[in-house]
Amino acid sequence: MIRSILRGSLFVAALVACIAPAVASDKYEIHRDQKMDDSRKPAPGKALVYFVRTQVLGGAISVQLVADKKPLGWTRSHTFIVYEGDPGKHEFASISEGGALLDAELLPDRIYYVQVAIHMGALRARSHFEVIRPGSEARTEFLDSKEDLRAITLKEEGLQWFDENRDEIERTIARERKDKEEVETLKPEDGYEAPLTGPS
Repeated sequence: MIRSILRGSLFVAALVACIAPAVASDKYEIHRDQKMDDSRKPAPGKALVYFVRTQVLGGAISVQLVADKKPLGWTRSHTFIVYEGDPGKHEFASISEGGALLDAELLPDRIYYVQVAIHMGALRARSHFEVIRPGSEARTEFLDSKEDLRAITLKEEGLQWFDENRDEIERTIARERKDKEEVETLKPEDGYEAPLTGPS
């Protein structure tokens, strides 16, 4: 009986954690007044990658993003982060209760969109990447919730946290690279010549 009640309490706690709204943090800031800018294009010769969190599931779970082993930021439900960088090969990683990798090859003057999704396992939540391609479910989810997304940026305390946890982050990346379970590929042709707008 007690064991059954305890299991029920744990389930409710897990459910609340999955659907609870984002909370304030000293490591990042959610800019409620900053939607995605449909007029933004990459700087000449550069590429843009938008990392978006469109799902409510796992909304209370923060996910750290790393670009080429350097801090990119945190994501929460209904937020986005923009990476602007050189064309060529890059390694992105998401770190939460588990890790995931995105092997990217970017073209200059292209815009890429990637969903950072959460799926619930038996013991823990895991993050994974879903490339937003024509006809994909990720594209539909993105376009349907695009107006609700807000920019999220790192604070100085967030940069300090990444620096203090660098060794553990790199161990997680190495483990995911070895396991090869959560590795997605962002191909050069996945890029768009103009910002992605319009109906899903």
